[in-house]
Amino acid sequence: MAERIARRTVIGLAAAAALAGAGKAIAQTQPKAGASKPGTIKVGAYEFPPYADESGNGVTRAFFDAVNAAQSDFRFDLVRTSPQRRYDDLEQGRFDLIAFESLAWGWSGRPVDASRVFFRDAEVFVTRAGPGMNQGYFGSLDGKSILGRLGYHYAYAGFNADPAVLEGQYNTRLTVSHEGNVRSVAAGRADLAIVTRSFLARFLKANPEMAPQLLVSDRADQVYDHTILVRRGSPVSVAWVNATLDRLEADGTLAALWTRQGIAS
Repeated sequence: MAERIARRTVIGLAAAAALAGAGKAIAQTQPKAGASKPGTIKVGAYEFPPYADESGNGVTRAFFDAVNAAQSDFRFDLVRTSPQRRYDDLEQGRFDLIAFESLAWGWSGRPVDASRVFFRDAEVFVTRAGPGMNQGYFGSLDGKSILGRLGYHYAYAGFNADPAVLEGQYNTRLTVSHEGNVRSVAAGRADLAIVTRSFLARFLKANPEMAPQLLVSDRADQVYDHTILVRRGSPVSVAWVNATLDRLEADGTLAALWTRQGIAS
């Protein structure tokens, strides 16, 4: 009887130890709070028309819908951020990558790697159309008031996004609305607005009555070489991103997407 009781005790202790070990292993494999679930890639998106509007919709969402439909390795979900907060949010792992970005836009020294360029856009100036107005008006910015977007980096200002520098040295007032800036210029409340060419194309398609009121510069302040920035250590690699871009480009998915979104002819 004593031997039977001792044997049961040993078996019970061994089972308890095994359960404790299993519990510890399970706890160690649980994702940390806020971390991406396995197979899910979080994509940062901030208001950047036409790539993302204030509700988070736009070209970026349509692009990742296409990526999700084309493969089953990962699921890409959008996470809201802001132009100013996006750097720390990515570095701290709140999302894994961000699209339609450039390393030149304040990412120097950050733990990110860039994909190949997959779309090109540009920033252009717009002014109020009127008698005698022509492309010569855009030849110099001296003495002209400019409306820009908070958190953006402009070539004419040396890519310095500091509002105080932009206003004090470049006569640039920053707002949170591209559309508001364009309408303000058309109303004569500022000399120039600077907007993305793709945004302007979509805006004028939706508001054709505005086209005769505006003169758009042939001059581009900067040409966007859009890439996808990937946080080092994230589940997805730049090599995987580049291979996926190559496949979507080769089968015509990207060209069709740009046309549907009204950012390419």
